[in-house]
Amino acid sequence: MNNKENAEQKAYRLIIRDIKLKYQPGDFLLERDLAERFGVSRTPVTIALNRLVAEGLLQKLPKKGCFIPNLNGDDARAAFSVRILLESEAARLAAMLGRKNALLEMQRILAATERAIDSDDFLNFTFRDEDFHHAVVRAAENSYLYEAWSRIYLRCNLYTRFFDRLYTRKTPLKSGTLAEHSAIYDALRRKDAGLAAKLVTDHCQGALTGWLSSLCGILSVTWKLWSVPFMGISTCMPAVA
Repeated sequence: MNNKENAEQKAYRLIIRDIKLKYQPGDFLLERDLAERFGVSRTPVTIALNRLVAEGLLQKLPKKGCFIPNLNGDDARAAFSVRILLESEAARLAAMLGRKNALLEMQRILAATERAIDSDDFLNFTFRDEDFHHAVVRAAENSYLYEAWSRIYLRCNLYTRFFDRLYTRKTPLKSGTLAEHSAIYDALRRKDAGLAAKLVTDHCQGALTGWLSSLCGILSVTWKLWSVPFMGISTCMPAVA
């Protein structure tokens, strides 16, 4: 692997990190600033940004650059519906395979998640949350499934991480996520494919419902509902079970 490829991968990884942790919907990502902060030239940054545009995580305006797209209920439901289809199927396949190394990896992640909760370490908690979902889908041992899921998971992260930064970060971390992840792990360990798929579906649906409920609750305090812009967010609609 040559230096150019390394620089592109570095830029891609760091831009995704910043999207999750720093930027808000509507923010522009400036190539020059990113290149300076990442210690790379503008070329790998440009390539990484264009890749993220192609993957749907960013949008691009001529002569203005790339920006975080607005968030809305319809898009969230569409993105999560695809994620649920892929992730539940991955869980079903992973349960059928029952690989010990995959289960050990999930066990390690669950322990790290518990430590993050105990220390109220928000950043570490969010990364371990992501690690667990990646581990579940990788355990299906299907590279095409993992690649398709990874793309839609990034899109879903725009929703979950933005609201995590606004609200979860300001309160002590709860153990609900850990309990649900542990239940998924137990179903995989017992090779109960049907239960594993159902638990993943419920877990992801809960994340979507929570996001939509939070959005509507916030907007109802100060704005009338329906298509009211708020920090780059538009269209508040009730979640559909």
